Amino acid sequence: MKNLKKEIQRNEVSILGVSEVGWKRQGEIRSGDYTVYYSRGERAEKVVTIVVHKSVVRSVVKKVVYNDRIIVIKLQAEPINILMMQVYMPTSEHEDDEVERLYGIIKEILEEDREGDTNTIIMGDWNSVVGNEPYRNTVGPHGLGRKNHRGQMLINLCVRNGLIVTNTWFRKPKRRLFTWKAPGDRSR
Repeated sequence: MKNLKKEIQRNEVSILGVSEVGWKRQGEIRSGDYTVYYSRGERAEKVVTIVVHKSVVRSVVKKVVYNDRIIVIKLQAEPINILMMQVYMPTSEHEDDEVERLYGIIKEILEEDREGDTNTIIMGDWNSVVGNEPYRNTVGPHGLGRKNHRGQMLINLCVRNGLIVTNTWFRKPKRRLFTWKAPGDRSR
């Protein structure tokens, strides 16, 4: 936590989503200038968090933990409110049924908050590959590799809800295009 806190401060981050935090309970921790909202996990494996700077905490009007993989905060802002969601999708070792169940929860969250004016930002580890070929105004030209099945699921969610995969719209060094590397550097 101390190293994370230093990096957040050094980069002047106001809101940060983190996946795979090894905590067991659901709750909230205040540490210096930051508040950490975190989900619950029975085995301290999949917990997600949203870290918020004190300048933003007073704008938090809603915090909902849906499960150990999805946490949401809503910020009161002008001209429209902001819904921030942190997601950690199952890896390829898990069945598509579990992934589809989580997409269903995300769909419900988005539908619930579409009633008013809300800007939605979904952060997280999707354990998917959307590829490097642009798709409409949803996927940009700077992704990695070839799209996989789970990547198509993410693209479908974005298209249905008017979202974009923002990290595919910015050119980055290749080492910044992936979050995981297979043993032997065979795939990323």
